[in-house]
Amino acid sequence: MIEKNPKLPINITWTKIGKDKELYRIYVDIQITENRKLYPPFGLKAVFKAIRLNSSSRNKEIVILIDNHIPYGFHEHDKLPRIHDSRKILTEQNWQEAWGIFQKKIKEL
Repeated sequence: MIEKNPKLPINITWTKIGKDKELYRIYVDIQITENRKLYPPFGLKAVFKAIRLNSSSRNKEIVILIDNHIPYGFHEHDKLPRIHDSRKILTEQNWQEAWGIFQKKIKEL
């Protein structure tokens, strides 16, 4: 989906049918912002998100979310969709490494 050395910003959305036969919308949004305090050290904001589009109830549930901001750096919201405020800090230091983690997670859907 993302080429090896892409130019920023990146804003990509696609759909995927999971192993559970549910439909998922995948979002990848990587932007350079002016806010270096919130997104240190370069002001780069990255959000990787998978949303289950539940056709039976018309609900949308975020099931995978990896993003970055202070004070956590790159982190995964690891108890979705039940608990949004639970976070697992990732050791990855840049968006390319976080993208690799996200790719593995969406393959598991």
